[in-house]
Amino acid sequence: MEIKSVKNIIVFCFFIFNSNYLLGQSYLPVSDASSISLGGTKQLIGDAYGVFNNAATLAWLKRPTFILASSNRFLLKELSGAGAGFAMPSKYGVFGFNVNYFGFNAYNRRQVGLSYIQKITEDIALSLKGDYMQTSITEYGNHNSLTADVGVCIKVIKDLSFGMNVFNPFMVSGGYYDDEKIPTEFSLGLNYSLSDRVLVVAEESKELNSPSRFHGGIEYKPGNKIFIRGGVSTQPFEYAFGAGFILKNFAVDIASAYHAQLGYSPSLSLKYEIGKK
Repeated sequence: MEIKSVKNIIVFCFFIFNSNYLLGQSYLPVSDASSISLGGTKQLIGDAYGVFNNAATLAWLKRPTFILASSNRFLLKELSGAGAGFAMPSKYGVFGFNVNYFGFNAYNRRQVGLSYIQKITEDIALSLKGDYMQTSITEYGNHNSLTADVGVCIKVIKDLSFGMNVFNPFMVSGGYYDDEKIPTEFSLGLNYSLSDRVLVVAEESKELNSPSRFHGGIEYKPGNKIFIRGGVSTQPFEYAFGAGFILKNFAVDIASAYHAQLGYSPSLSLKYEIGKK
């Protein structure tokens, strides 16, 4: 048997039997670098990266925005992911679209999502997202599923906001057997602006039949176009760090999480805002 085939089998088995441990918080772990650097939080209001996270946070988005993201777990190409998306505010609400890919040739997952976000009041927003999921294993073919994602975001006071998200509330099957479910995940979190330059985020997430996870981080803004971030997450414990830069219509975010035994998980994200001067 070829060495490459043996490696694929080892990585595949390692992935299957340790998927919750490896992926940390998500069935399809492609998110933006800013969220990763803040410990994997999902509740950043007004950021176009909400198409990957809690879509309700898009309600305060000001301009149409394109996004790209890539991530790599533990510097293994077999655990790499990429995503792209678009968010567009309109007088009827905000619309979001994203596509994600994670894995390698022998085993991979794909997702396509379409979101609709509407403000109930100036301070409360709801989102509904439809997700098409596909799992592909070379020896077994493809398995396709449809599920949903529901979110809410509330500006409690001027500097404090609350977000909540439920992924796969209908406990849809996600594998090749009837009892193999896509994980149902609940998450809720708070954002608090200590000042114009400092943002603190804290979040708790929970998958059914798995331990809950804490995510937290701090974002510091030393200048108008520079962001420095750090965060932690538990179950498993990882710490993260990163930075962001704004270059006219573009924003670039870089980050890495670190696990003491498995090493670094770098990520990179790009945003382009249409019409920004």
